[in-house]
Amino acid sequence: MTAPTDATRRAERRRPFLRARWSNLILLSYPVPDEVLGPYLHPALELDRWRDQAHVSLVAFDFQDTRVRGRRIPGLVNFSELNLRTYVRYHDQLGVLFVREFVPSRIVALVARLRYNEPYTAIDMSSNTVSQGHDLLRVEHHWRHNGAAGHINVTGPQQSVLPSDADAYPFKERRRGFGVSRRGELVSYRVEHPEWTVRDIHQLDYCVDFASLYGGAWGFLNETTPIQTTFAVGSAVEVFPPGR
Repeated sequence: MTAPTDATRRAERRRPFLRARWSNLILLSYPVPDEVLGPYLHPALELDRWRDQAHVSLVAFDFQDTRVRGRRIPGLVNFSELNLRTYVRYHDQLGVLFVREFVPSRIVALVARLRYNEPYTAIDMSSNTVSQGHDLLRVEHHWRHNGAAGHINVTGPQQSVLPSDADAYPFKERRRGFGVSRRGELVSYRVEHPEWTVRDIHQLDYCVDFASLYGGAWGFLNETTPIQTTFAVGSAVEVFPPGR
């Protein structure tokens, strides 16, 4: 077998390593004290504040038609995800940093941890999307972790709109993700997708034990109301290798 040339390696780095559709994203966003986020920040990163306050978003959504390096891998094609992310900046680059990401598949979690050092954990979780008549859509996410059950259920219209005021949805989209390598180096990767349309939220029902999911330091969010809830339609997404 011929070893790949430097030109081949460069070409591979220019191509996305993951293509998928991120569908029906539900975001519950909360203000948080800086000290809670400090242990997760690489020294090169700064918190990206909104209205002089750091925030996190609990995000539930579905991966669909996932391809890694152009291939559909059994067990990694369609699955749900629940993650907690905060908002950071590196010089003029704005992005997200994940506290932890939950998926129902041990395969997905293992590949993400070993290959990309992403903070993935496999738990008992499921999602369901149901059309209610011609006009309404109901999306449900359920999970159980450390003995605590949780859920996020949202109902909204099938119809969606592109926000005319981007500032009205400060947490909806970021085009770069950040992480830390096993050697402690800052990792940065690019995410490409069109701007997401949003649905109104007619009904929202959630039960989240942040302490059971993310540790005792996060328990204060159990008594906190989100300052913003977002129901985004999602789109096809391309994620590029670190450094691109």
